Amino acid sequence: MRTIVQLLLALLVAVSASATDESATQSDKAPSMQSRSGVALIITGAAARIPQEAALLQALDERDLLKDLVFISGDSSGALNAVALNAILSGRMSWKRYREILSGLRNEDIFIQTGKTLPVDTSPLRALLTRVVEGEMGYTSIGELPIPTTITITRLIDLGLEKTAYRMCSKKINAESDPSLSLVDILMASTAFPVVFPPVRIRNAVTIPNIEYVDGGAGEDYVPFEALLEFERARGQGVERIYIVSRKDDTVPEISEELRVLGVNDHGVFNKLGISADSLASRTLAQHLRAFAKQAPESAAHTFIWKPDFPGSFLLFNFDALEAQWAATEAWASLNAPISLEQYLAGARAKHRIISFRRIRSDLNMG
Repeated sequence: MRTIVQLLLALLVAVSASATDESATQSDKAPSMQSRSGVALIITGAAARIPQEAALLQALDERDLLKDLVFISGDSSGALNAVALNAILSGRMSWKRYREILSGLRNEDIFIQTGKTLPVDTSPLRALLTRVVEGEMGYTSIGELPIPTTITITRLIDLGLEKTAYRMCSKKINAESDPSLSLVDILMASTAFPVVFPPVRIRNAVTIPNIEYVDGGAGEDYVPFEALLEFERARGQGVERIYIVSRKDDTVPEISEELRVLGVNDHGVFNKLGISADSLASRTLAQHLRAFAKQAPESAAHTFIWKPDFPGSFLLFNFDALEAQWAATEAWASLNAPISLEQYLAGARAKHRIISFRRIRSDLNMG
């Protein structure tokens, strides 16, 4: 039971305790940028829904929307996709090969569950990243990435308590960035979903505390837009167009299924309670996007959101069906295009009002 409670708390922390204060003060606001050029990408976390984001990135590339890409930020699976995009756009890997790698993965390639306790053993993931990132792509340190790229990590002990995001960039755009650090270490930390995956210590780090780190998306960088603002300040110039890429939200409660994938059986208790981490995630995404719009209105006016919406559900911790996700997203993307941030937020407000109304009506009927 303790493990079940821990996982539920982790899921709730990752999608609700990471909420950002939308009332940005004047001093928090991004500086005005008169000159703008280039394209920036912001990629959110996705866990086992990583191929959804990858398929959208491929579609952007094939539509020549990334030909002037000057910056990428990401955390968790978004960080993995950011590194892969560096390799693909620089000719070190093809989209076909990246799809083959993801499609061939199984749960045992990511983690080992040896009992009914958490966290799981992620040594298979480290071996995979070492083989692909260092071996195939040829990137040992984060500074070797050809496109300025930021990967967010955070301190486990401070989740939900204070702002402790560390935005590790391939270029020295802030105090914590160290281009010499191991890229695999940083990726392991950024993908360490709290409680489920073990925290990670980054070797030879001197610009950040010598402690263990977890998924940056579980902290204040649920949408890692702050890294872009830091890049623009360091560059002294804004970007002309920003794409924020995310994964779809499933609407049915599936926490019990997530637990079973991880070797824990709650006998369907959480599903009966109607708890949906994805519903919370959808609200949190919108909240962080509204915070971005308030903090950096000039950049927000140049921002487009791409988030798939197709039938079917895929668990966050089940890596056995990645090809099906890529194919479904590819088909959806062929009929859709990124929408403006303003349009997305308007739709999100309407959607959440409907969901809230249905929940109130359901509670009244139950009463």
